[in-house]
Amino acid sequence: MNINELIEAKSQLKDNMAELNSQLKECNKKKDELDRELMMRLDEQGLSRTANDKASVSINADTVPEVVDWDALYAYVVDQQDFSLLQKRVSSAAYKELLKLGEAIPGLQPREIRRINFRSL
Repeated sequence: MNINELIEAKSQLKDNMAELNSQLKECNKKKDELDRELMMRLDEQGLSRTANDKASVSINADTVPEVVDWDALYAYVVDQQDFSLLQKRVSSAAYKELLKLGEAIPGLQPREIRRINFRSL
């Protein structure tokens, strides 16, 4: 393939992916609506689990953290030295900003990631 054919193929693939993503978005929206309706009906009937000849459904409850005071959380983490409460991920935006300011951050080094930027005309 020459460059023009590669660009054409990329454009067609991008269009196909956009259509599939649109369909997926609609499917997810419908799934969420059905889940809300099922949850409401199960709650109304006092059930946490039921089934028919095609599938079973059950309500699963999970506890997840919701930060209401970041300063208090960070103070606790530092005081207790319990960094397991935080996910290990460095903010790329903050890192790039510090690099622009000439700051060197211990334990980090820059790594360049190259990608093709593609825009339909």
